[in-house]
Amino acid sequence: MNPGLEPRDEAVAVRFLEETEDRDRVAAYAHLCTAGCLEHDPAMPQETVGRDEAAQVYRELLAPFRLGHNVASMVAEDDPVCARFTVRGRHIGEYQGIPPSGRTFEVSGQAAALRFEGGKITEAWFNWDHQGVLEQLGVPPGSAR
Repeated sequence: MNPGLEPRDEAVAVRFLEETEDRDRVAAYAHLCTAGCLEHDPAMPQETVGRDEAAQVYRELLAPFRLGHNVASMVAEDDPVCARFTVRGRHIGEYQGIPPSGRTFEVSGQAAALRFEGGKITEAWFNWDHQGVLEQLGVPPGSAR
């Protein structure tokens, strides 16, 4: 491990990506991210948001989906930390006008970069297969808002 990366950064990345020990990623934003943290994700309504807005977007995903994330691999030789993860879920509530189907899905994603400051995430870039989720739910292309 390079001297620029605190050993704890990898553990923080895993805790954040896997929704912490109690599986509560909404709370993880407050505990594992700096107050000025920025999150970049093209699947969000606004591609770049602050920590609290990112937590709210994630909270809104918890209502329609029973979610789980697992880190599949990680590269952490220096800041930033990069990871590949799997998202699994069940569609249990209305999402973007789509009624609950009960269907399950599994897609992959990347935390293309997690930057750290003082042992907390200060900036994150995500890319995950949102379209793959919609396809697995049986949503015709272009019909979700």
